[in-house]
Amino acid sequence: MSPLTLISATATAAAAIALLLASVSRIHAKLDPNPDIELKTDELARKYGYPFEEHTVITDDGYILALHRIPFGRNDYDGYYPRRRSAVLLMHGLGGSSADWVLMGPGNSLAYILADSGYDVWLGNNRGNIYSRNHTSMIPTDRYFWDFSYHEMGMFDLPASIDYILGATGRRSLLYVGHSQGTSQFFVMASSKPEYNGKVALAAGLAPAAFTGYLRGPITQLTKLTYFGVWVGENFGYPEFGSRSRWGRFISRLLCQSAAPTQIFCSTKFYLLAGFSPDIDLDKLTVIVGHIPAGASWKQLIHYGQGYINPGYFRAFDYADRRKNTLLYGSPIPPEYKLSAITAPLALFSSNNDWLATPKDVELLSNKLRSVVFHKKVTENRFNHYDFLWGRTAPQIVFEPLLRLMEKYRYVR
Repeated sequence: MSPLTLISATATAAAAIALLLASVSRIHAKLDPNPDIELKTDELARKYGYPFEEHTVITDDGYILALHRIPFGRNDYDGYYPRRRSAVLLMHGLGGSSADWVLMGPGNSLAYILADSGYDVWLGNNRGNIYSRNHTSMIPTDRYFWDFSYHEMGMFDLPASIDYILGATGRRSLLYVGHSQGTSQFFVMASSKPEYNGKVALAAGLAPAAFTGYLRGPITQLTKLTYFGVWVGENFGYPEFGSRSRWGRFISRLLCQSAAPTQIFCSTKFYLLAGFSPDIDLDKLTVIVGHIPAGASWKQLIHYGQGYINPGYFRAFDYADRRKNTLLYGSPIPPEYKLSAITAPLALFSSNNDWLATPKDVELLSNKLRSVVFHKKVTENRFNHYDFLWGRTAPQIVFEPLLRLMEKYRYVR
């Protein structure tokens, strides 16, 4: 290539890059201006006038978790009396974070509704999400950092969070609300560590997930790779199911904003995963996709996939290696979680249109449990797995009956 040709090619490339940057700049100027897209949980809470605290919890296996707190409502002017308020812990689902409970804003997000109703609200963050990516001896790039499933979250994360909250508030019990995986880890804890049943006055499960044999939708195709995923994880390490990069948030913001003709593809992503629903406000899509996924391990997904391949079982992780299973569990077959051993009062909120916590799987779960005191079945065909968090009708369909039920248990010490 001659010098003149090289100079010409370089100039052309530079001009193309400049044009691209100018185009991106113009696009960026037209992006959804909603600042909630970029704000973290603490920034969202403070923006809307709520007090906020961040606490640090260290699990017995060394993970350092962020525990967020909204101790009272934004209109509480009579002072802060923590011992007079019942504590409630909200735990997010797979790939979520504490932000899940505040994304819809005051009057529509459960965390704010509870705080304004006189509760001391604590928001959990499981290991691996953007708020809980630290460990006492490992960093996220270490192979074994991501070697966990919802089993470890039930055995370590949740007990550590509960003990911390009870110590901080001086109470003997708290109220608990979990969404999806947040219920899975509760069932693991309450069935495996019976002493924690007495520390939970009421546990409410939104889209409760334990059995997964009747999953519906395209996600079932991924379950064919379940045991290949085990082989990869055991030989090369389990990868991160990544938190959103800045570039990823930019693209989602561009494609999902209300003015974009591509917004339908963003909503379709939710529908293909969890079931069709028009109940999520499309104008909030950019806020939602700006916060999820917030970080998780592929081992969590694999664990749920094992439940689909082995329907009717809710049990510990199967390493597909009789020797390793025997070493860990004392049996070549992973043990089932003893759901009948759970004694804490349970409330279930399920939906006919939920493809991830399907009616058949929830019915099987309900039949195994012995302490269900309430079960709300949402029959509206439009209500799916994520509508329990972000649906426009969730405050009326789910949160109102939940608050009425919690009133009966909130003063239990």
